[in-house]
Amino acid sequence: MSKSRAITGIILAGGEGRRMGGQDKGWLQLQGLPMIRRAIERLQPQVEQIVISANRNLDAYAKLDARIYSDDTPYQGPLGGIAACLEHIDTDYGLIVPTDAPLIPINLVESLSAHIPAKLILCRDEKRMQPLFGLYHRSLAASIRAFLAGGDRKLMLWCEQQDPEVVTIGDNSAFTNLNTPSELSEFEKKLHI
Repeated sequence: MSKSRAITGIILAGGEGRRMGGQDKGWLQLQGLPMIRRAIERLQPQVEQIVISANRNLDAYAKLDARIYSDDTPYQGPLGGIAACLEHIDTDYGLIVPTDAPLIPINLVESLSAHIPAKLILCRDEKRMQPLFGLYHRSLAASIRAFLAGGDRKLMLWCEQQDPEVVTIGDNSAFTNLNTPSELSEFEKKLHI
């Protein structure tokens, strides 16, 4: 698979991890590998470069082969991290993925980039839109900043306002998020079956 020269991988690792007991999900181990490293492995063949949105453990993230950007304070949810990264990327598009998704499709860029020049290209599974998996044009940072300045943080509401192009990917497991210790444990057990 060839890398896309027009796309930066953006891994969202800046969440508060409330349902994970406040832990930084990027550094939770899955089969002995931190989830952030697993995300990088799945993205690296698809993109020109990778940046990470992180708000803590910055020294640890700085040791990875990626640029690190933090949200503005106070924490503004995923939109804050997305805007912070879009404002700094060198490419027209950023491929947004969450750090707690161990099955990021290895052909995600290929599936979504066919719909460029749409400014926002999101994934959908059989049930719903998946706004944390998508191509975001860097010009959308201004719209996100305006939305946040208006006092709202709802990612899905902002996405709907952009009239996104939506790409259905039939494999629902591709969007698996590990949000709680029990989800992490159950997922790891399935990997051993």
